[in-house]
Amino acid sequence: MVEAGVAFHYGNMPSLIRLEVERLFKTGKLKFLVCTSTLIEGVNLSCRTIVVRGPRKGKKTPMEPQDFWNLAGRAGRWGDEFQGNIICIDASDEKAWPSGVPQRTRYPIRRETDTALSKLEELAAYIEHRPMGVALDPSQVRAFEQVSAYLTTAFVRDRSLTGAPWAKRQPATTLQRLEQALSTATEGLDISAEIGARNPGVNLIGLQCLLAFFRGYEGPPEDLLPAPSESDDAYHRFSNMMERINDNVLTVFLPKTLIPLHALTVSQWLKGFSLPTIIRKRIEYLQRRDGEVDTAGVIRKTLEMIEGTARFLAPRYFSAYVDVLNQHLKAIGREDLIDSDLDIGVALEFGVSTVTLRSLMELGMSRIGAVALYEIVALDGLDEAACIQWVVDRREQLDAIGLPSIVVREVREKVLTKALMEE
Repeated sequence: MVEAGVAFHYGNMPSLIRLEVERLFKTGKLKFLVCTSTLIEGVNLSCRTIVVRGPRKGKKTPMEPQDFWNLAGRAGRWGDEFQGNIICIDASDEKAWPSGVPQRTRYPIRRETDTALSKLEELAAYIEHRPMGVALDPSQVRAFEQVSAYLTTAFVRDRSLTGAPWAKRQPATTLQRLEQALSTATEGLDISAEIGARNPGVNLIGLQCLLAFFRGYEGPPEDLLPAPSESDDAYHRFSNMMERINDNVLTVFLPKTLIPLHALTVSQWLKGFSLPTIIRKRIEYLQRRDGEVDTAGVIRKTLEMIEGTARFLAPRYFSAYVDVLNQHLKAIGREDLIDSDLDIGVALEFGVSTVTLRSLMELGMSRIGAVALYEIVALDGLDEAACIQWVVDRREQLDAIGLPSIVVREVREKVLTKALMEE
């Protein structure tokens, strides 16, 4: 398709490939892009003509007017043309366009805290019930968990909400009601407010339950630690961590029956497996188990799990888990078990577990490019300077060491350029 001038552009694409698609489109070598709604989400990409039929965000949600007109604003190349074309296909088809072609409309921007505070009693009740182990309503979690986590950290840190930036916009009665709810919910809480500040969006009340679990754990404290990704025990440790987070902090790794798959994906991602390798292993497993496999479906679901679990949920909640565990280890005099060298959140977000991979990405390389180069370098402990030197020593052989040309270009742009600047 690329050779015919047609390419595809979507959110979960490996960044190196996505950037190359955008580069080829901007230079005119690609004439047509088939895109998802991610085109409206911060991608600096314009074109002459946009053709739209029944635009959605995700699989089912019709696109809001402000998003549609954001998309339409991509028509017309900045600096090249004064106008562009937006072509709406089947505009009279109610299935494709349930509300018709969206009209231009003003869209008020509202803070999430203000939205939650407009439902004061519901928010206060959610905060008060949060420590009781009551099964939380998913819709309530979506509406109030992030804001309640923020409010809890602010209250534990300052013992008041009056100093918060948004407090001036709220009446005194609102602040009093929230402080009353927070005072009740945080009674006996001894999780450090610093942990809440380091893990925004993770509720200190849930982390207190996790701390209580650690204190009551009868096995050796070593069993609570995350294992290095290269360890044979990593998969089981990650599974156990996810179950403890679900049971004590918040049920986020769903469905629970898929925790083994979540843990396997996280383990492979941390080991630095390339996306094709992770996908191929998943397809091979399903073929052995089921015979026939929907390959396209497996690719989509695997990319979604990498993005949703390995790069979002796991970094957020594993980081908080480790922070709480470290507080517990200090309290029981086992600081020798604390690993100060590994930031598991950063390692998961980038999908790297070796110093060399991290150094290559800190130099600006994409993960897919860094993994490809790392497989040839085959050394784990190179810092940025050592990575630069390795590439400089082989600058004349880059085209012949087995790297895809797109990765060779990235190595030259990111690593060799930095070497020249330092010279």
